[in-house]
Amino acid sequence: MSEETILVVDDEVANLQKLQRTFVNRYPVLAATNGREALDLIRQNHGIAVIIADQRMPDMTGVEFLRNTLSLLPDAVRIILTGYTDVDVLMDAINSCKVYRYMVKPWDPPDLLMTVERGLEAQSLALENARFRKELIRRERLARELEIAREIQRYILPLQPPVTKGYETAVEYHTAREVGGDLYDFDWDPKKNALQVVIGDVSGKSIPAALYGAVFSGQLRALFSRSLSPAENLEQLNSSLMARQQTSNYIAVCCLRLDLGNGKCILANGGMPYPYLIRDKAITRVAISGFPLGLTEGVAYDEMQVDLEIGDTLVLASDGVSDALNPEGQMFDQHRFVDAMRKHAAEEISVFVKTLFLTITEFAGNAELADDVTIVAVRRVQ
Repeated sequence: MSEETILVVDDEVANLQKLQRTFVNRYPVLAATNGREALDLIRQNHGIAVIIADQRMPDMTGVEFLRNTLSLLPDAVRIILTGYTDVDVLMDAINSCKVYRYMVKPWDPPDLLMTVERGLEAQSLALENARFRKELIRRERLARELEIAREIQRYILPLQPPVTKGYETAVEYHTAREVGGDLYDFDWDPKKNALQVVIGDVSGKSIPAALYGAVFSGQLRALFSRSLSPAENLEQLNSSLMARQQTSNYIAVCCLRLDLGNGKCILANGGMPYPYLIRDKAITRVAISGFPLGLTEGVAYDEMQVDLEIGDTLVLASDGVSDALNPEGQMFDQHRFVDAMRKHAAEEISVFVKTLFLTITEFAGNAELADDVTIVAVRRVQ
């Protein structure tokens, strides 16, 4: 027996019994002899899928009754039975009461049964289309929200690194999803001839990570003007994040301050992969570690000095580089990254970082990036 319940309404007992027999052993049937009784049944039974009503009834006509069912059962299949062909009444029923079919008495049970089954098929298709439209609207709204998040991120992240005399800087940034949790920023103070570079990676993915990164970036920009050391910057940022910590997110950050006059670079690290120093054909990791920001209070950060000589390149990268997977599940890892840097170290700086990313994507093949990829390179040229 089908789960769809049919409500039949007719003031003539013989007709009501005939209607009930039509659907016996096929559908559950509820019966009423007038419109008011039928409306009470509808209020008590929300699973009614089909309503079959006679037009001529004493307390209210079939059209009046069906019109009263619209708010109670908006998706029900409605069929009206009439003993005469009053065109105006039928048109009113079809236009104002969402009537699926009308049938002229005397009606044939097999025809009525076929009409009900076709009506249920049409109802199922209509409900599926409605769900599809609702899902389409939801996805369009989500796409718009993602676009807003992308716009926020584009506004926050600098389009190009600052142009500084004697140094070349480049960045390559790619998100694994529509919006990313990686971030980077630069600040050049021409009066002090100093360049600050920050690269970060927010825990989590997509919009929550991007919004958390947006909050962090705003706090970071406010600190740039205070000329704090990299370690002091991380300590201040950690304290600020902990003061308003209401999520489980945290952020790994590497911060450096470069004196453009003498090449002295001070680094502090809060949970990011170690930077790389490329000098001639040698590539070494700058082993400076630290705790991610936003996890615990009162963290102190160490600093390390690296003196950049002419021709040296300092590379900062997020862990999306080494964590990239190929279709076989192998990781790109730091060894492949070092080999790629060694192979392309002589290239112009913007080509260099772009080629590093292309090497990662070639390794990944058809596999999607598991994490955001950010590569920042600073090279001293004179």
